[in-house]
Amino acid sequence: MSDLKAPYVASQERLHALLDGLSDDAFNTKPGETRWSAGECVVHLNKIAKGYLPKMEAAVAVPDAPRGEGPFHYGWLSRLFISSVTPGSRNLPTAGAMKPPEADGLRSDVDRQRAVGRFDADIGRYLAVIDAADGLDLARIKIASPFLSVLRLPLGAFLDAMGQHSLRHVLQAERAVAATGGAR
Repeated sequence: MSDLKAPYVASQERLHALLDGLSDDAFNTKPGETRWSAGECVVHLNKIAKGYLPKMEAAVAVPDAPRGEGPFHYGWLSRLFISSVTPGSRNLPTAGAMKPPEADGLRSDVDRQRAVGRFDADIGRYLAVIDAADGLDLARIKIASPFLSVLRLPLGAFLDAMGQHSLRHVLQAERAVAATGGAR
């Protein structure tokens, strides 16, 4: 289970290291009109968590959920989904429900304290789901994506993917701050 936790922990640590001494203006400065600020990256992660966490929490709360021990193996679609959100993978278009609010020009308007507080709470919830999933068969328990209901994948695949996705966008936030000079 520590393998599943690692990207969540790393993304939280990296985000807080990035924010240490960073001004609110730098948090909201976009490196280009069509690129996201660090703040928008955090809001995107929060929107994703708002969709996935209730489904994950419900799945691990089922008293008679299938039990099993890893390592778990996932099918080709699960592996493709995980690889599509892993840091360094090709950028994919973001559907409307997952996008941060529109921002004009080179500045977003994200309430840093609120967005980061929500991010931290969500990371805590993901970690709690992973703890609660210990001993469950992460390959047999399936959940549907809250953003594309026909996409039903194993809980373990979604847990892996969301951790990788979190790290991917924290790295994007780091690049956004670096590209804009990171005014502290």
